[in-house]
Amino acid sequence: MFGRNTPIDLAQIRPTSKIALKMSCLAACGNNVEEAQKLYDFIASDINLPDTDVMPPSGFDKFKSSAEGIFGWLGEHKDSIVEGINMIQALRGGQAPVVATPPANVPPLP
Repeated sequence: MFGRNTPIDLAQIRPTSKIALKMSCLAACGNNVEEAQKLYDFIASDINLPDTDVMPPSGFDKFKSSAEGIFGWLGEHKDSIVEGINMIQALRGGQAPVVATPPANVPPLP
């Protein structure tokens, strides 16, 4: 590639950010700055990359998002959960579960 006698190791290319791409192009070209610049321009001309790599979330951030998801799900399904608990308590107590039935023969509103 680019008139070079020794092949470029494309397995070293990591296009996660501009800095990572520049460093990996330099490593792939055997620290030849001119060829690394050509390779970088060839690869980066078509893609939009961030300047630096994004930091992975911390353990606390992962815990926080998981807890928010769990409490959000509980908030959305609280009526179903309460109904299930009431039915289990009624069955354990020997009582028939209380089921809400719509009123019969209700006249329509004028």
